[in-house]
Order: sequence, then structure tokens, then C-alpha cells
Amino acid sequence: MTAKTEKNFPRRNDHLLAGILSIILISLLDLLTNHVDVTRFQWDFRYYIAMAQDGLNTPLLASPFVYRYATPLLVRMLTGLGLSIEGGFTVIAYLGAFLQLTGIFAFTGWMTGSRKAAWIAMLVTGFSLFHVKFLLFDVFRPDHLAYAFILLATWLAAQRRFTPLLIVTLIASQFREFTIVPLIAYLFSFARTESARHKLYAQVGLSILGLVLALGLPRLILPIEADFQFISLTPDGILRGVLAPFIITRDINFVYTLLSYLMPLWIAASIPQIQSAYRALSLEWRHFLTVYTGLVLLLSFFGGTDFPRFTTFLFIPQIILLGGLAEKTHGLVLAFMLAATAFFNLVWLPIPMDSMEAYRDFYGGYNGQVTIVTFWRILEMLVFVLFGWILRKRLPAPQP
Repeated sequence: MTAKTEKNFPRRNDHLLAGILSIILISLLDLLTNHVDVTRFQWDFRYYIAMAQDGLNTPLLASPFVYRYATPLLVRMLTGLGLSIEGGFTVIAYLGAFLQLTGIFAFTGWMTGSRKAAWIAMLVTGFSLFHVKFLLFDVFRPDHLAYAFILLATWLAAQRRFTPLLIVTLIASQFREFTIVPLIAYLFSFARTESARHKLYAQVGLSILGLVLALGLPRLILPIEADFQFISLTPDGILRGVLAPFIITRDINFVYTLLSYLMPLWIAASIPQIQSAYRALSLEWRHFLTVYTGLVLLLSFFGGTDFPRFTTFLFIPQIILLGGLAEKTHGLVLAFMLAATAFFNLVWLPIPMDSMEAYRDFYGGYNGQVTIVTFWRILEMLVFVLFGWILRKRLPAPQP
């Protein structure tokens, strides 16, 4: 599978329709979604709201939230136009969701030359809880624009456009740390195919320098009043990192969130078919996806406690592999996959605010919280995958 223009490559009207549909989908999800009670709970949002209100002069500067200052400061700029703090965050939430969904449509269409693949990739991402619905529930998050930045960076990497890729990455890293992954994956994949070795060394050196400045300077300059990082250079932070792999409940949740996020793949295709779609990619793309996936898994496991939010950054390998499988998969299988994704992610239900346990059980996979709900969700996922397997066995694959 290569990025090239084919007969059924999405045209301008397709992109316009995708934009309209994404607005309808975002609006529908918003209607079905309640909003976090910022007066009852004291979560991450209090730090982002404080920065939006008072900038970097707020006394509520805590790591790692302060290092994702770009979104709150954008909101602070929007308040100068007359918007409230919540209104500013909501505008960015809608913009981020729109750019994410339409970007996935455009990227998958460019990657595969298939309208079908582009629609499937966009919808399966839109039906995933933490890509859109959760960010409409808690708009006070820094993640909204991160997905669009990652899409743009991945496209620039495939185009071997190092300078704009580096610039985009340095800007995006002020929104969310996961946005550095495409640049690093590029250095291990597309950059290695350059004929001049000195050019590769120069790109590696500039990347290291840029990332050290972009990630290091805020951590040196910005004062913090509290540290909530899961792993840090403190004795407690180092100990948490060492012990994390040995906490069984945490391991269960990590594996569960990984498998459940990729459930659309398990429904749409068998393991050999997924492997075949992977092998159909160019060598550079295979290297890129391998490094990209490995880094996301590493950052997800050691990055904190909200595994379901972190695993969403696996959307790049998921949409690429689904894109490669879409034309070879029966329409009913794909329809069931979309329905199962929406159902499993409970997109029509309000997110519980009764208690922290009910809230975390709603999506599951939080840190070390394993309850009976966790096992019911695992069983539900297995039933969906099994039914997908039965459908694939009974329905013929489309003819090329």
C-alpha cells in the first residue's frame, strides 16, 4: 500500500462531505454527553483552568500540567475576544475534534486511495470514547489539537519534509508530549533511506537539540508548586517506575486498554490478515509504525494512570491498518465493527459523576482499579471479537 492518487481517490466533494458529517457527528456526541462538574471534583482541569485565567502567573502551577501550557494560553487569548474560560475551551474542543476527524479522512484517503477506507477510519475514531466524547465531557484538557498535530507530523514524515516536521513537532510538544513520537519514528524510518549519511546525522542532531530545548526549557524555567508526574527524577518517582511493571492490576488494565482500543482491528480481520496488511506497507512505513507503536506503548505505561486516554495515540497504526483492510473486508463486517465500537464505548450514555469509582468503571482501565466491571468489559470485548470472526467466516471477502 503506497500513497498515490488512484481512480477512487477522495475528491474535493468527498472532503466537503466529510467535513459536514464530522460536524454532525461532533454535535450529536455533544448532545449525548454531559459535562464535568468542576465545582464538585478537583481533577487535572483545575490547573488548566488556572492557567487560562491567570496565565503562568497563577500559583497553581503543577507538573506535568504546566508543561502543556499552550492550550490554556490559547483559551486565555480567546477570553480577550469576549469568550468565557469554558467557552474558550469548548471552541478549542470543537476545533480539535473537527480537525482530527477530517484530518483522519484526508490522511487515510491519501494513504490508501480509497473512499471506503477514509470513511471507515474517520468513523471508527469518532466512535472511540476518548477521541471525541470524553473531550466534549471534559473540555479543559490539552489533548484536543494533539491528534491533528500528529496526523500532520506523520504526513510530513512520509513526505520526508524534515524542516517543517521539526517545526511542527516543537510547537506541538507544548500541547502534549505524545506529539514528539512521529519525529522520532521518522528518524528511524524515512530519514534512514536518505542517500547522504551526513544528512541523517544532521537531522538527528537538530532533532535532539530541538527536543531538548522544547521539552527541557519549560521544565527548567517554569516554577511548580506540586509534582504529579507518575515518574520523575525524585526517589519516589524512580521507585514508582521500577515497581510499575510488577503491579498485576496495573498490568491487567494496560493490556485491557490496549486490546480494547484496537478492538476494531480484531473484529475486522484475523491476525494473519492484519500481518498481511502490515507487510503490504513499504519498508519505511513498517519501520515507522513499529517505532511509533513502541514509543506510544512506552509512554502510555510509564506516563501516568489514565491508560485509556494514552492508548488513543495508537490511532495512527489503527487507521493505517484498517485502511489497508477496508477494501478486502465485507461491508457487513465493517458495519458491525462500527456498531460494536460505538456500543462498547457507550457513546450514547452520560458519563457518571456519582463517585470516582463509578466514573472510572464507566470506561475501565484506570491505573490499578480492577473490579467486576473490568471482567464484564473484557467479556463484552471478547463477544464482539468472536461475533466478528463468525461474520468473517460466513461472508465472502469482496472481490478486487
